[in-house]
Amino acid sequence: MNEVEFDPVFSSALRQELQTRASAATHRPPFWRTHIRLGAGMFVGATVLIGGGAVASGILPIPGGTQITDRATTVIETHTGPATVELGQAPSSATNIFVSLTCLTAGTFTFADGASMACGADEAAGLKGIATYSLLITPGQHSTKISTEPGNRWRIEATWVSERVTEWALNENGDTYGAMNEHGQPDLISVVATNNQHGYVYAGELADADGSAQAMKFKSPEEALAWQKEREGKTFSVPVYQSDGKTKVGEFVLNG
Repeated sequence: MNEVEFDPVFSSALRQELQTRASAATHRPPFWRTHIRLGAGMFVGATVLIGGGAVASGILPIPGGTQITDRATTVIETHTGPATVELGQAPSSATNIFVSLTCLTAGTFTFADGASMACGADEAAGLKGIATYSLLITPGQHSTKISTEPGNRWRIEATWVSERVTEWALNENGDTYGAMNEHGQPDLISVVATNNQHGYVYAGELADADGSAQAMKFKSPEEALAWQKEREGKTFSVPVYQSDGKTKVGEFVLNG
């Protein structure tokens, strides 16, 4: 079953956010939508460290997703310990470096911008031990680096690419559909249902299920904490539809 699971760091951050919202009148985007740690394939179309839906080599992504086009030959190397990977001169059309990093031993591996992936012994060289990531480039840049402890082994595939956020699509009802991105969210948000069917959930229904709609109504931190405690251990389902917003294809499940 595909589920969104809130890790301890996120839960703590959410608690702080709920307390802040309860005492402030300003409107902000739903907190978890910019800070959640996603499992592979949960929300489709956004470029994220784990589970991103970006598509390489010009293949069109889900509407609103990031289209990634290769601009050079992929550099493939294996290293032990920290290392700098030379990529050559960046093409003028390149905007990012797209990296696929595989841990071959347990350890923490840190990208050039400070983002990192941690691998346990059971994840090394397995499907769980692979992270894809996109780094913005700087003028004159010709390499990227991975920082880790001596003795930690890893494999990298790195390519100069250009990235473009695509437009959301519009269905016959006038609803936008696609992936959440830097511009916000469409009316119908791209997800993968518990039956592994790709589809869309209504943003309003998702907000009711994940609690972001309720969070704006709290009058005190105590109310926010009581609400969070009441949801602990429960699951919340949202219907998943085709892009028409009518044909149901499954359910999307969130843990409280």
